[in-house]
Amino acid sequence: MKIDKWIPILVDPQTKKPLVKGEGVLLGESGKTYHINNGKPDFIGLEKTAFFSKQRDGLDHLKTQLKNRLGKYYMYLIYIISPVYIRLYWPTFTIYLNHLARKISQERAYVIQIGSGNDRLADEILNVDIFNYEEVDMVADCTNLPFADNTIDCVISNAVLEHVTEPDLFVQEAYRVLKPGGIIITGVPFMQGFHASPNDFYRWTEKGLTHLHGKFKFKQQRIFANSGPTSGFLWILQEWLSILFSFNVNVLYQFWWFFFTLVLFPFKFIDILLIHFKQAHKINSFYTYIGEK
Repeated sequence: MKIDKWIPILVDPQTKKPLVKGEGVLLGESGKTYHINNGKPDFIGLEKTAFFSKQRDGLDHLKTQLKNRLGKYYMYLIYIISPVYIRLYWPTFTIYLNHLARKISQERAYVIQIGSGNDRLADEILNVDIFNYEEVDMVADCTNLPFADNTIDCVISNAVLEHVTEPDLFVQEAYRVLKPGGIIITGVPFMQGFHASPNDFYRWTEKGLTHLHGKFKFKQQRIFANSGPTSGFLWILQEWLSILFSFNVNVLYQFWWFFFTLVLFPFKFIDILLIHFKQAHKINSFYTYIGEK
C-alpha cells in the first residue's frame, strides 16, 4: 500500500490541522512530528504502543507471535480452527465481509479498515492498527483518527469495538471522517467469551448495535449475523470444558483450550444452516452493521 495518495487528507490527530510531508516525517503546524517508518506513518509513538502492549494476556501474546510469524496467513488459520463460522458469500465460496470490502473498494477511492491486524481485505484498502503488523499501512488510534473531516468513503472495523475502552468515540470519529453518503461497516461480538486484543470490554445485541450507531445519526442499511448460534454455543462450550478439566490449574486450562479448539471447530459449519433461522439472533456469535452517513 502506497501512502502518497493519502497524504492530502491526513491531519494532526490532536489539532485536526493539515500535515506536511518532510524527510521521513509528517509535520504539523504546531511543530509536532510523526515519523514515517518503512512507508508507514506512526501517529501513536513508542510510549503509547508500549502502554497497549502491557494490556495483553498470555493468549494474546501467543496470537501476536503468530501474527508476526504468519503475516497475512494468520487469518486463514483463524478462519479454519476458531469455533466461529465466518459467513460465506455464495456461490463463490468467499468470506462475505471480504466480498463486501472488495466491491466497495472498487467503487470508492478512500476506504480504511480499522484494527486490521494482518487481515488484508483488498489491496486498495488502507489498513490502520495500533500495532505495526506486517500488513498494517498506518499506526493510529481509532478514537483519534488522522484524517480530515468528510474525506473517507468507507470505514470498516471487524471484531475491534469490543477492544476499545470508549467505543462511542470511535463511532463518533468514523462519522466525522466519512463523507456524506459514506458507509460504515462495523462487526462486533454478541455470544463470545473473553478474548484480549490487547484487552476486551464489551458485547452487543442486534438492538444495541442499532442504538450505538443511531446516537451518531448513522442511517442503518442492514444488520446481519456474520456468525450464527452454533458459533456462540461452541465458544462458550469450549471455555466451559477447559475450565472444568483444568482443576483450577492454568497450564491445564491452556492445554484443554487448544485441545477443545481442535476437536470442536468442525461443528461450527452447522451454522451454514442455522445462521438463517428466525430465532438464531438470541445467541448469534457475531453481528455486522452497515450504515450510511
